[in-house]
Amino acid sequence: MPVFAHVDINNCYVSCERLFRPELEGRVIVVLSNNDGCVIARSNEAKALGIKMADAEFMVRENLKAHDAVIFSSNYPLYADMSARLMNNLSRYTYTLMVYSIDEAFMALGNIAGLDLDQHTAAISNNVMHDTGLPITVGVGPTLSLAKLANKAAKKLRKQYLVLDTDAKIADTIKNFPIEDVWGVGHQYYHKLTEHGIKTADDFRNLKADFVRQEMTVQGWRLHQELWGKPCNVIKDVAERSKGIESSQSFNTYQTELAPIEEAIAMHAATVAIKLRQQQSMATQLTIYLRTNKHNVKHDQHYPSITVKVPFAANTTHQLTKVAVQAIRAIWQPGYNYLKTGLRATGIIPAGEVQYNLFAGYDHKREQKLSGLLDEINDRYGRGTLRLAADSFDRKWAMKQEFLSKQYTTKWQDIIVTR
Repeated sequence: MPVFAHVDINNCYVSCERLFRPELEGRVIVVLSNNDGCVIARSNEAKALGIKMADAEFMVRENLKAHDAVIFSSNYPLYADMSARLMNNLSRYTYTLMVYSIDEAFMALGNIAGLDLDQHTAAISNNVMHDTGLPITVGVGPTLSLAKLANKAAKKLRKQYLVLDTDAKIADTIKNFPIEDVWGVGHQYYHKLTEHGIKTADDFRNLKADFVRQEMTVQGWRLHQELWGKPCNVIKDVAERSKGIESSQSFNTYQTELAPIEEAIAMHAATVAIKLRQQQSMATQLTIYLRTNKHNVKHDQHYPSITVKVPFAANTTHQLTKVAVQAIRAIWQPGYNYLKTGLRATGIIPAGEVQYNLFAGYDHKREQKLSGLLDEINDRYGRGTLRLAADSFDRKWAMKQEFLSKQYTTKWQDIIVTR
């Protein structure tokens, strides 16, 4: 029988902050989104106060102040670096690792005869904590869906791990497991299932497969089969390229002029280009968009977007920035208070499958060498050390981060010094 594990970091962003400030253990902690707008991570102490995900900061401000809470702005460089350390550590325990998000991954544990899964899973949890300082929860099961379910069940039981390696354990765990917490059951499916009286994972599993396929398409049928311990989903070595790559960010204040918006979209183009090169892919089209604040009814609203084809599939900063800046000029209009801009690359193909035009003047080798040099310098001296002129160093429009912690692992000046 195949065995899979699902691993995620407990309260990821909070755990990363506490790792470098252990005196915060036991304190109420929240991490805020871009521009310190809303809550995106909470310590268990904050959860106990009733603070919910996506609560606006101004709505919970007094509650946080009353309980002497510690507030952090999102420190994505720190979180990404700690995530990479976790994934590198997990790779020692599997022949196939799929990074699912910044704080979670799936692992194939194989079918090793005589392996004590409880002992092996406990070793993974303890060793990761020892090697990275990050507390994790591990769920193990014969399918990806059951592994994910085991992880959630372990958290509810306040356990480090939970292994579902027998039919009896699976049946006992899913008996009262809420259907809305099952991986793959979204808002639409949840309402459809509750209309049929389906409240638990066990209720769903006991439905007839033909009914599930008819009401929930093939994805629902796969989930149904997986809850019976029949693998239908597979671990992939790399993320699906077809989903696209996006970079976006809100401004720290309303932008009415074109120049700072051009700088912002140039930054997003550079970010997407780096991600494309890292996964050895190229994009054939870009979608560029602008957003006003839909919550401010006093302002006129404008949500323009444009999708343009890249002349040649590209992953170089120069090419993507050129296309993005031209596109933003086409959709920007004066008189609006813009709050956000972003860029999404789609039509993604492997870098080795690009078809070039013999009669075009595009120097592919030169562009690749320039991007390679750009990456080499930025890897050595820090991201953003060398950038295009369109991406200004003076980012007055950059997001507000009043509670930003130090970048302990990615900036020399922020490294902790012991005496």
